[in-house]
Amino acid sequence: MYASRVRCLNRHLSSLLPELLPSHPSTQLLAHRLPSQNCRLYTHQSTAQSNLFIHQPFSTQAIMADDGNNNTNSSTSANDDGNNKKGNKQRKASKWQALKKKKKEQKRKKLAAANGVPDTTPDGKKRKFNTWNKKYDEGSVTPHEGSFAHPEMQKLFDVDVKIVGEDVVSEGETDVKSDAETKVDDGTESSSAAATELSVTEATATTEASATSVDTDKVPKRKLACLVSFLGSNYSGFQINSLTKSLHAEIELGLYRAGLISKSNFGHPNKYSWSNSARTDKGVHAAAQVCSFKGEMIYHHEIDGFAKQLDAMREKVNECLPDDVRILDFERVTRTFCARTSRDKVRYQYMVPSFLFCSPDEARKAFAADDVGTSSPTDKKMTPMEASIRVQDDVSPDVIKAARAELLNYRVSQETLQRLRDGLKLFEGTHSFHNYTRRMGADNASATRYILKFAPLEPVLVPGSDDQPETQWVPVQVTGQSFLLNQIRKMISAAVDHARGVVSTERVTQSMSKDCRMKVNVAPAQGLFLDRSFFELYNKHKVTNAPKHGNQPELEMLDWVEEDEKEI
Repeated sequence: MYASRVRCLNRHLSSLLPELLPSHPSTQLLAHRLPSQNCRLYTHQSTAQSNLFIHQPFSTQAIMADDGNNNTNSSTSANDDGNNKKGNKQRKASKWQALKKKKKEQKRKKLAAANGVPDTTPDGKKRKFNTWNKKYDEGSVTPHEGSFAHPEMQKLFDVDVKIVGEDVVSEGETDVKSDAETKVDDGTESSSAAATELSVTEATATTEASATSVDTDKVPKRKLACLVSFLGSNYSGFQINSLTKSLHAEIELGLYRAGLISKSNFGHPNKYSWSNSARTDKGVHAAAQVCSFKGEMIYHHEIDGFAKQLDAMREKVNECLPDDVRILDFERVTRTFCARTSRDKVRYQYMVPSFLFCSPDEARKAFAADDVGTSSPTDKKMTPMEASIRVQDDVSPDVIKAARAELLNYRVSQETLQRLRDGLKLFEGTHSFHNYTRRMGADNASATRYILKFAPLEPVLVPGSDDQPETQWVPVQVTGQSFLLNQIRKMISAAVDHARGVVSTERVTQSMSKDCRMKVNVAPAQGLFLDRSFFELYNKHKVTNAPKHGNQPELEMLDWVEEDEKEI
């Protein structure tokens, strides 16, 4: 409800208004006379009622005049301006849509002329051209240099890529064959011409029947999430890189050989919407890596039941993968799901052998058969990495064997575990980890990371092979939103040095200050593996929106955790 103000020019007009206006049932006015022979009339009607008042038998220009100015302050003029603006926007939008439609039509006709076919189908519909797939099929876009679809990768690693559906006759070859059959010499007899025409008709009918069967038996695509485990010792990392053997390239090759990725998509990860929840470094393992992609349901027409189809697909893909890579499960996800952006947090675990916590004196005692501890006065200040390099270069195999037998019997104490727990807790929260990665300064915003929890578990005993004794290991789990390159391994190295008493608490805290620049040693990659990826927000939204989408049973939650599992 808006109030419209009307100014009258003289006292005579204002005296007539109370007599004339009350006759209108939809108008309720309150007149107040001003000393300057002007009258303000306030109405509490809607816009439509105000229009009724304005169209009374009075002169509109005279009623709405304001001290000689022709400006109007009524709600009607404001509404007219709003309607005009809205109309202008609609007209501009319609013009833009018409222009886009015109350009699209011109492009379609141009493609039809380039292909030498009419722009309409025999049934009168507009012919469509899939130029995006054609661009890839013609070879104008080369596959990724890190994919086994690239010829250089096949030569470098001696990989034989089997083409799926290689014996299928293409549509162009069918057209050429039919055109060749329709050619008849001028000197042929009418009977041979009729026979040729009959054969062409039969070939056309066969082609149409095969096309109909292809449309009927078309394999659908679905957005899938797969749970992958692997040993990363023989790979340069998970991320696909040029001319390197990565886990992504190995999994892509297995999916292609199994038929889940088509020939036109092989070597182009963006075409099948590939995404992974975490990127592991060289030599790092994974127990539960999650990847998402658009895969073809190859058993759609053979097996009933979506869950059974996914199980059959998993078994077939594992047959095409090496022994150090395994697909544990397939799950269908929403079309907008992305394994990287939908992940809330990720948890890694590092297996620390207990003999790393021994003091420098105990380490020298283990190598007492050699002169490692007495050859130079700088040996007392050696870091674990320097000592490892020294052992590999200078110590004989017999001394290493004796030291291994001595160190494998070492057991970590509760005091050392408490110091390790205190050192790991220093990394929790939001800090700058520019000293815990490579080629990154403190002023880089990417160096700031948030760690939710960093704590050790209870030590475990692992049986030794042959005549080796049991070895004690300390599992350390770290949970965070994301991690930098080598960040976890460097934090483990700093925490182990803190537990051994080599590095002080102030030194560890100082390493996360933006004003400090120091070198931190890197722990070996063999003890680190990806433990779990969390999709809590995705699961919550799926449960909330399930009634809106008919409670689809094939869309399971991405949990993969037993109910009796206990978090640290």
